[in-house]
Amino acid sequence: MTARSIGVAHQIPRNSLALLMIAQVVVVLPLAPYISPWIVGVCLFCGYWRTQVYRGRWGYPASWVKTFLVAAAVAGIALSGFQSFSLEAATSLLVVAFALKLVEMKNRRDAYLVIYLSYFLIATGFLFDQSMAVTAYELAASVVVTAAMVGMNQLQTRVRPVASLRVAGTLVLQALPLTLVIFLLFPRIAPLWSIPVPSAATTGLSDTLTPGDIASLGRSDELAFRVIFDGDPPRQSELYWRGLVYSDFVYGTWALAAPLDALPRDSLDAESESASLSYEIFLEPTQSKWLFSLDTPRQYPDRVDLLGDYRLENPEPVMSVMRYKVISDPELSTDPVLDPAIRERESRLENPNDNIRLQAYARDLYERAGSVEAMVYAMMAHIREEPYSYTLNPPTLARYDSIDEFWFDTRRGFCSHYAGAMVYALRSVGVPARMVGGYQGGEINPVTGHMVVRQYDAHAWVEVWIEGKGWQRFDPTAAVAPARVEDGLNAALSSEDRETLSFLSATRMESENVLADALRFFDSLEYRWNLWVVGYDVDTQANVLKKLFGEVTPSRIGVALVLGGAVSLAMVVLGLFFWRKPASSHPSERVFSRFCAAMSRHGIKRLPGETPVVFLERIAEEKNIDVGILPELVQRALYDPIGSQQRSARMNLKKELRKLRFRLALG
Repeated sequence: MTARSIGVAHQIPRNSLALLMIAQVVVVLPLAPYISPWIVGVCLFCGYWRTQVYRGRWGYPASWVKTFLVAAAVAGIALSGFQSFSLEAATSLLVVAFALKLVEMKNRRDAYLVIYLSYFLIATGFLFDQSMAVTAYELAASVVVTAAMVGMNQLQTRVRPVASLRVAGTLVLQALPLTLVIFLLFPRIAPLWSIPVPSAATTGLSDTLTPGDIASLGRSDELAFRVIFDGDPPRQSELYWRGLVYSDFVYGTWALAAPLDALPRDSLDAESESASLSYEIFLEPTQSKWLFSLDTPRQYPDRVDLLGDYRLENPEPVMSVMRYKVISDPELSTDPVLDPAIRERESRLENPNDNIRLQAYARDLYERAGSVEAMVYAMMAHIREEPYSYTLNPPTLARYDSIDEFWFDTRRGFCSHYAGAMVYALRSVGVPARMVGGYQGGEINPVTGHMVVRQYDAHAWVEVWIEGKGWQRFDPTAAVAPARVEDGLNAALSSEDRETLSFLSATRMESENVLADALRFFDSLEYRWNLWVVGYDVDTQANVLKKLFGEVTPSRIGVALVLGGAVSLAMVVLGLFFWRKPASSHPSERVFSRFCAAMSRHGIKRLPGETPVVFLERIAEEKNIDVGILPELVQRALYDPIGSQQRSARMNLKKELRKLRFRLALG
């Protein structure tokens, strides 16, 4: 083997190099929102550097340059504000390594390493987002990367990116049947390690709440969760999705108190089985531990805890779509006898000198009302009768005396303003009360029948402890904007508030709209994706396998895997057999074949094994005619490696063959 052949064998084909450059952009793009902008800039610069190397204008980086770039990249990631060993930090390091490796890529071995890194980055993208759209994008990205691998086996003289993409797409499609078999049958096991929590926050409720926070969520159409009820869903006014309980109030901000101990699972006895609601929730990633449910959960997943304030908590943050089933009993009384520690916690005011006017108003109202319930109804009547307004654009309040300012001066607020004022007033007279944060309502998707709860459904309401009845729910929003509770947020907004909504938020709230119907259709597809793919957990797999095989045993699963794999491979083989295409001939060969067919009609047939030149010589001898330069043109168009690639050689051959046919026709 010569030195020249060794060099060609180790070179990266231009086809593969071009596809690798495209793959760099395609693979890194979905990860861009989770890494620092400067890392994206590094990737673009490395891509430009590699282009200049290909054009021969720049050289490969020297050893000291590579050492400096690696050290600078690691230092930059360490100073980017990521948590130590977080998912974003690990992803940033992987992306930088991928970009720098692309710059120093010289031979096929380096190219294959870049391809394998590309596959790993595609898999990393699913740690952040597992939606159907991202899956389709990553599938297309895998086709591009596979096409680069296909291009590694093409000659430098045959640069065919489109053909490589076609072959790569075929390979990916052929792998789908076996992928489906493994997905359905391979046992689901717990991860061998845990992934650190990303530091970036997502849209949703927080463990601290100022009165304007939920109002800002009212403009967001981001998905919170989907719900499917076993039977008919409750009325809109009964859909209070409990998530957080705010017990501490310090200078204008409500916050979660120290978590209460989990309740024993057998501590809640059903008072009315007929009133129980069974439903399944598909919760979007929140990066927090709290879950959402209707009051009051009696049955819930084994690993989930029901805390002493009757909210559900997961053992770890929700990092991907979480599927869980709950049975709630809304008529179940909670804490008819209140623990003294909880009473003290839900009655205290951290700063007795804050909001003095509301405290005086509450004491006077309580004395006149004579009971806790009467006081609550009196406050709601006051809200209903006085010029209070419900708005997404409440005025900014000061940290000190914020509730006084709202209740007596501005009188414009969102649900958390009214709920916070009522809780503070009740605590002023020693009544245990707390603010609950979550979502209220939801929209039924008519395509699949599931319920969709979005961030603009975020809501806050009041829980008051009443002697002999336990915790009771009151919603002061029902007094100022009853349409919000009965018909949803859109019915309660003014024209001024609707103008502040985003285009998609306003569209989703409309009931009769072509675009809204299209959004519901795509939401139904995403729901099915979460139901059968993202939500295909251990329990779901066990139910599916039980329906397929009856008793689930390792031997049956093993046999099913072998048979399923064999069937999927057989499908690929049969597809290759029935859908195979005849090998395409060279354009010059097709030109000469048409000439031979025309000669056959005139009684001159080309003999088996007869070369084109011999056939032309026989025509010249039998017809006593000069074929001129045709043998030379045939040799060049069919057998010369350079001439066969030129269109001019084919056109000259075609013209001379046409002349020969014309002369033969004239005798």
